[in-house]
Amino acid sequence: MMPIVDGLEEDYQEEITFIRLNAAADQGRKTFRYYNLLGHLSFLLLNPEGDVLWSGVGEISENVINEEITNYITRTN
Repeated sequence: MMPIVDGLEEDYQEEITFIRLNAAADQGRKTFRYYNLLGHLSFLLLNPEGDVLWSGVGEISENVINEEITNYITRTN
């Protein structure tokens, strides 16, 4: 999944911020608990206020993540 996320981050770095957290680290545990995430692999698309717009768990295709990001960017522009 890392190459996919790396590519998406490169493609969308001007529109959104990517944050990677380790569920075993302190900040990761807090964030995973706050958003009721099960652990790795978990994905969230948040608006600037921190509301969850989309979430996914496990291996998710690049097309699905790309579509969610594109939908978000389209709605906000």
